[in-house]
Amino acid sequence: MAITPQTKTKAHCSRAQISLLTGINVDQNDAVPLYRRIYNELKRLIFEGKLSPGVMLSSPRVLANQLECSRHTVATAYDYLVYEGVLRSEHGVGTFVAESAAEVAALSLPDPARETATFSMPPLSRFGQRLNEENSQDETDPLKIFGASDSTLFPFELWSRIHSRVWGRGRRRPDTSLLIQGHPDLRHAICRLVHRTRGIQASPEQVLITCGTTQSLDLLLRVLLDPGDKLMVENPGRPKAARLARAQGIQLIPVDVDAAGLNVANGIEIASDARAVLVTASHHYPTGATLSLERRLELLSWASRTGGWIFEDDYDGELIAAARPILPLFSLSENNRIVYMGTFSKSVGSHLRVAYIIAHPKVISALGSARYYIDYFPALLPQPVLAAFIEEGHLEAHIQRMRKIYSERQDLARKEITRQAHDAFELSLGAPSLFLPAWLSATEPLNDKDVARFARSADIPAFDISSMYLTPRPRQGIVLGTGRMSSAAIPQRIGRFVGILNSSRAVHQEI
Repeated sequence: MAITPQTKTKAHCSRAQISLLTGINVDQNDAVPLYRRIYNELKRLIFEGKLSPGVMLSSPRVLANQLECSRHTVATAYDYLVYEGVLRSEHGVGTFVAESAAEVAALSLPDPARETATFSMPPLSRFGQRLNEENSQDETDPLKIFGASDSTLFPFELWSRIHSRVWGRGRRRPDTSLLIQGHPDLRHAICRLVHRTRGIQASPEQVLITCGTTQSLDLLLRVLLDPGDKLMVENPGRPKAARLARAQGIQLIPVDVDAAGLNVANGIEIASDARAVLVTASHHYPTGATLSLERRLELLSWASRTGGWIFEDDYDGELIAAARPILPLFSLSENNRIVYMGTFSKSVGSHLRVAYIIAHPKVISALGSARYYIDYFPALLPQPVLAAFIEEGHLEAHIQRMRKIYSERQDLARKEITRQAHDAFELSLGAPSLFLPAWLSATEPLNDKDVARFARSADIPAFDISSMYLTPRPRQGIVLGTGRMSSAAIPQRIGRFVGILNSSRAVHQEI
C-alpha cells in the first residue's frame, strides 16, 4: 500500500528490499565515498521500481549496523536524497520513498542511450569559435616547458618558514578594494625589486599583480586593443601569445628577428598603422637575441610619434647572466605608452602563478577594472609571503645562485654539442639562460621537428623553432631546455641524442 503524508500505516522495507541495500559495496579502498555509493544505490533501486513510493526505509542506525558503517554515513546519503525530493522525512516517524521519487531519480541517473547519442553543440560566440580553433592546434607552450626553471633548486623549507611566520601572527586581510591590484606589501616589494635589478622607477599604484604572463597579455589585449587592430609580433615567437591574440580578433603582423632583435624598421614599413607591438627586448625567445640600442630608440620614437603601445615581456630579465645588465625599454623612457610585464615563473617557479604589470596608474586602473570581472583579485595567501621573501633578500640570493647553475649547465651543453655534433648545429652566442638555441646547419638533411623529437627521446627538453614562425619557409633549428637538466646528466644525454641523430641520418641517406 502506498503511503501518503496523511496515511498512518507504514509500509516497511521487505526482507528482499533490505537485502538489496545490504549488498552495497562497502570496500574502504573504493575511491567513491561510501555515503555516495549508498546514495547512488538507493536512487537506482527507486528508479527500477524495487523500492516503491511510500515505502519506509530502515532507520540510518539500523542500515548502518547492517552495512557495518557509521550512522552518520547513512544519514548523509538520506539527507541528500531528501533535499532532492527522492525521499521525504516525517519527524518522529521515519524516512519514506517520495511519491514522485522515480521521476526525480531518473533525472540524474546516467542514460546509456542518451550518452551514446550525438551531442549537438550549440553555436559558440565568435571569440569562443576562434579560441576553440586555436586550441585545436598543438597546445604546447615551448617557453613554459623548455624554457622552464628547475623547481627542485627552490628553497621550499625557507619559504615554508616565512609562510608560517607571516600568516601565524594574526595578519589581517587588507581592505578588499586594495586587493584588486594585488596585495600592497607585494606591490611595494616589486617596486623596490625592479628598481634594484631592472632600473625601473615605479610606484605601487603602477603595479597590477596577475596570475601569470598569459593573463597579463590577455588583459592588455582586451583593454587596450580592439578586434581588427594590428599587433606587431616577433617572428619567430611564442605560439601561445600569437594564438591568444588571434582568438581575440587581433590582426598579427609578423616582424622578423635577427641578431639585433626585432627588425623595427621593417615592422614600421609593413604596418605603419599598427596599434601595438609585443616584444621581448632583453632576451628574445627562442633566438636569445637582445634588441639593440638603435632599434630600442627607433621603437620608442615610433610609440611617441604614433601613440602605439609597446607591450614589453621581460620574462627572464632577472635571470640573464650577462656581464652587463640589460635594462628593459621601460627604464629608458617616460613614455606612458610602454607596458612592462614581469613574472616570477622563472626566478621562483611556475607553480607560484604570480606575475605583474607595470604601467601608468590610469592604465593600471583600467586593467584592474577589467580583472575585477574576471577573477576579482589574485590568490591572497602567497602574496605577503613573496613580499617578505623579496624584502629579506632571499629572492635575489636565490637568483644569484640560479644564474651560476644555469650558466654552467648551458655552457656544458654548448661544449658537448660542439664536441660531439659540431657539423650539425650553429649555436647562438646569446646570454646564458634557461635555454640554448641550436640552428641546423645548411647541410643537415633532417628537419628540425625530427631533430627535436630525437632530442626528447634522449630525455633532453627540446622544441623545433620552425613551428614558432608565422610565415612560410622558416629557419630550421631547435631549442634545448638546458635549465632543467643537471650538469651530471648533460654529457650522457647529448651523447645519446647525437647517436640517434647519426643513425637517422644514415637511414635518410640510404633512402
